[in-house]
Amino acid sequence: MPESPVHDPIRLEGLVALVTGAGGGIGGRAARLLAERGAVVAVADRDPAVLEQAVADAASSVHQLDLVDVDAPTRLLVEVLERHQRLDLLVNSAGINARSAAAETSPEEWARVMEVNLAGTYRMMQAAHPALRVSEHAAVVSLTSTAAAVAVPHNAAYSTSKAGLVHLTRVLASEWAADGIRLNTVAPTIVATAMTEAVRQDPAYMADKLASIPLGRMATVDDVAQAIAFLASPAAAMVTGQTLFVDGGVTTR
Repeated sequence: MPESPVHDPIRLEGLVALVTGAGGGIGGRAARLLAERGAVVAVADRDPAVLEQAVADAASSVHQLDLVDVDAPTRLLVEVLERHQRLDLLVNSAGINARSAAAETSPEEWARVMEVNLAGTYRMMQAAHPALRVSEHAAVVSLTSTAAAVAVPHNAAYSTSKAGLVHLTRVLASEWAADGIRLNTVAPTIVATAMTEAVRQDPAYMADKLASIPLGRMATVDDVAQAIAFLASPAAAMVTGQTLFVDGGVTTR
């Protein structure tokens, strides 16, 4: 007799995913990987023109999103639901950085980082909640950083915003478990993206950074996207409220 087909728990056929910050290296690769695994993928970023260039091969719909605008997440969800009728997976990859000594960080700089990375992402999850709670495979994956767990000098606003997002995710994972929604975070070490381009030009910085990574290399965008896709997939059906460090061992020290 022929063998019964084996369900592949990393496949995402029939699911609709929304990836914010998809114009960036990590968000773009995550969007393409989710599409490769069968998901219908809506992508969003501040500049839709960038998205059309970055993920035209993967996106089923392209949307504008500025997390500083408090109403933008709600508008985005309306657009996605009108286009795709459902939402199963949310990947929060949108974020900004600000590198400055803590004593020199301006109130405006601090507020903007918190607004985008923490408050804006919170509003994005709130806006998505009604759609996710009626999905049978609801999952939220948010991009954080090893800076959420390890003290990084000249990075107070970014580090604090990402640490806040880690704990917010734990709180929502507890609150929303009754709704069948899983929430997790992925925390990479340094990745070769536009966000890190300036520091990667500093030989001294890079020597110190690589010395802090036991595996001795930066993470790639694919390393991070694979972790995101795993946590979004049915393969992680019993995983919620967790942080997956993609850091080559940084947090073991």
